[in-house]
Order: sequence, then C-alpha cells, then structure tokens
Amino acid sequence: MKSNLFKKGFKNIFFSLFLMFIGPTLLFQSFKNEDHPWFVPVLLISIIICILSIFFGIKGLKNIMNSIFKKKEGKVVK
Repeated sequence: MKSNLFKKGFKNIFFSLFLMFIGPTLLFQSFKNEDHPWFVPVLLISIIICILSIFFGIKGLKNIMNSIFKKKEGKVVK
C-alpha cells in the first residue's frame, strides 16, 4: 500500500466533505434571496462548489483505491 496516495486520498475526501456542506448552504441562501442583485453570482458559485465536491470525492476515492489495489512498479509478476 502506498501511504502518500492514501493520505492524499483522505485529504481529498475531507476537502470534499467540507465543500459538501458549503455548497448546499450557499445554494439555499441564494434561493432564499432571489430578489437580491447578488442572486445569480452566488447561485453560480454554489453550483460550482457542489460540482467540485463531487469531483474531489471521486478523485479521493480513486487515490485510496489505487493506493490499496495497484500493483507495485518494478516487479514482474510471472
């Protein structure tokens, strides 16, 4: 198991969890203030944050899975 990929994967997962709370909170606030002039920018930022949370979650899971199951380089399996 590669520990640097494993740590990097958990960092991505924790960052994704942080964004999973921030994105929907901003989305809720933007829909609550639809008549405000900052409605559209806050809505776009919150949607981008939600998409980034999904991206970092998948990237973190991929790094964790690669650290656990990937074959080590340099060894030839016969």
